[in-house]
Amino acid sequence: MANELPHDIIENNILTRLPVKSLIRFTSVSQRWRSLILYCPKFAASQFEFSSKQKSIAHRVLVSCNGYDDLQSLDLGSSSSPTLRLPFKQQQVHCNLIGSSNGLVFVALGNKYYVWNPSTRFFKTLPDIDYCSGRRVFFGAGYSSASGTYKLLICREDDDEEIYTEVAHILSLGAPKWRLVNLDVLNEMLTGPVFMGTLLNGALHWLCGYSKYDLVAFDLAKEEFRIMQLLNLDDDGSRFYRGKLGVLGGCLCVSSYTEYNYACVSVDFWVMKDYDVRESWTKLFNLDMSNLPLQPLLDNTFRLPWTWYTMECGTVGVKWSGEGRNVLMKIDHDEKEKHGLYLIEGWELDMVDYEESLIWIEEKENVKKTKITKSSSRSRKKLKS
Repeated sequence: MANELPHDIIENNILTRLPVKSLIRFTSVSQRWRSLILYCPKFAASQFEFSSKQKSIAHRVLVSCNGYDDLQSLDLGSSSSPTLRLPFKQQQVHCNLIGSSNGLVFVALGNKYYVWNPSTRFFKTLPDIDYCSGRRVFFGAGYSSASGTYKLLICREDDDEEIYTEVAHILSLGAPKWRLVNLDVLNEMLTGPVFMGTLLNGALHWLCGYSKYDLVAFDLAKEEFRIMQLLNLDDDGSRFYRGKLGVLGGCLCVSSYTEYNYACVSVDFWVMKDYDVRESWTKLFNLDMSNLPLQPLLDNTFRLPWTWYTMECGTVGVKWSGEGRNVLMKIDHDEKEKHGLYLIEGWELDMVDYEESLIWIEEKENVKKTKITKSSSRSRKKLKS
């Protein structure tokens, strides 16, 4: 028809400006649209780039309870929390969320590793680590724009012959083999609980162990560790949470707390306004929790009263409430007196924030392909409706 818009106008000027949720629905319009939306890397990158510039990317929080394969996807702006099932779980093994970047979530099931896009539900099985004894001590994943690849870092504690050492492996997606990483710079600074690395400026970050208050950063492009400094809290009697670091307003974020009888009564949130400059740490806001109707811990589990996850879309506080339940309290950054409560069943909670995107990792020889043949499309994992 003469009044129809050209395909390139529809695809480049209209569809790239739509949110992922709408685009997924539009895959049923035609085979052409389905191939474009799900299988065209150039379109996925354009849609993600436009949404990033417009700051319209939808952020969600993926929560795993007790390592089950049913995960809840929380929209912190509403009470919506649909359940997502991992498409690749084959047996009852513990699920760990390793990290996320550009809408891709990295998952460990025992010693098996996967990359998964919860929006499109495509996934890929990653190579096994040859050396896999011991428990995971720290880990993380992210995209390095300098090297143009996604990388996954896993550090394990080796208990061979009762000599405890830490061994780190890194995998570049597209490369078929894990490689060892030098850990000499760490000097045992990451001892303590197992935590996920926080991605910012092409590096993963962790808060150090029990006795040292510094940050460890891992540059994904150079594949090197370095030490960054926190502010000094010795004067006010508060302590840093040893949980996952956050990112807020494009700045690294940490939280410190004061407690009374194992109840958290006050939390300060700090941001590093100038990256890797100790003097730039600034208190963002204080959260007074003394009036919240939540009882302090009375058992002997030695759990911290709260665990905080700070993200661009909001801050979530997780508190153990007994009887196999955790309470998630959402704090609005703009109106911090407003709290939203979610009740999540489970003894353990694993959590990662991710963006809704169409991004996928193509094999190098297929990156330039924008049209999918029937035979090749059958080889992909089916998109669940």
